[in-house]
Amino acid sequence: MNKRSHRTLFVLFQIFVSAALLFFLLRQVDVERLVAIWGSVRQPFLWLALALQLGGLLISALKWWLLLRASGQPMPYLWTVRIYLIGQFFSNFLPTQIGGDAVRVFYLTRRIGRPALVLASVFVERITGFLALTLIGAVALSLSADRLNSAPQLLLVVIGCLLAAAGGLVVALAAPWGVRWLTRIKLPDVRAWQRRLRSFAESLAMYYAYPRTLALVIALALGYQLSWIAVNYAVTSALSLAAPLAFIAFMVPISDIIGLVPIFFNSLGAREGTFVLLLGLLGVPAESALAAAFLIFAVRLVVSLLGGVLYMFGGVEHLQRSQSGDLAAAPSQSVIDE
Repeated sequence: MNKRSHRTLFVLFQIFVSAALLFFLLRQVDVERLVAIWGSVRQPFLWLALALQLGGLLISALKWWLLLRASGQPMPYLWTVRIYLIGQFFSNFLPTQIGGDAVRVFYLTRRIGRPALVLASVFVERITGFLALTLIGAVALSLSADRLNSAPQLLLVVIGCLLAAAGGLVVALAAPWGVRWLTRIKLPDVRAWQRRLRSFAESLAMYYAYPRTLALVIALALGYQLSWIAVNYAVTSALSLAAPLAFIAFMVPISDIIGLVPIFFNSLGAREGTFVLLLGLLGVPAESALAAAFLIFAVRLVVSLLGGVLYMFGGVEHLQRSQSGDLAAAPSQSVIDE
């Protein structure tokens, strides 16, 4: 069985797990009541959620744009926004292993070459977001821990998720030195891979030389995660759910961390199950919790459709041609760290 077949089987496995979990959750609720809840949505809050979701993507694109400038590869900001939106479309609508990060790596590598630098920029952009997610989750848990007193086993699971996330962060932040150590291991017939790993490690370590850029990117990552929490809060408000903002700020990072476990397809099932469990502690009916989780996913889908429009009409290629002159005129160093 070739590599492509393995990837296809793995995606089918993810779809099966997510579908089975969603089926189980739907069997526990009154579906007619679930649909009726959507009929009572307060429209202003729903429009606010859509606007916040789009704003969050603009913040993420800005993070990536700053990292690319720091690495001496300035891109037009509008270009990074378009690539980010197209990546979101691939992540949310295409049942493949081609996620948004892979799309960004593909387009940027085709534009500038230097795959190690491209991978490093995407990796650092992602890991700063994960750092912000974990920090917010830990702070919000301290504010809402009393609500979990009635479910000590669930509290332990939540703490375990945050500890696992923190451990993953330590490994990720030490990646430049870990990769360099791997390149020192003398193994036969791996020189080409060692060169690539060394190049990747050097590209990662380069960002540590720009502390002000990193600090700004981390601040923007916190801004993005807060906007994502605000999206969730706007949706729960649209459905008139009695869920305090502090509790939403704790619930969203936990559901996102669980959704990162690679047995789920696009986090489906993980988010819905987490919402049912945690909102249930507040006395929110399972139908309402599921309605909120599905509506939040729908908000993501609607906004990511913009990326599909750009991809269909060749927006990226047009932008590459129309703004090629901007790159020649742009400075080669980060203006923030000068």
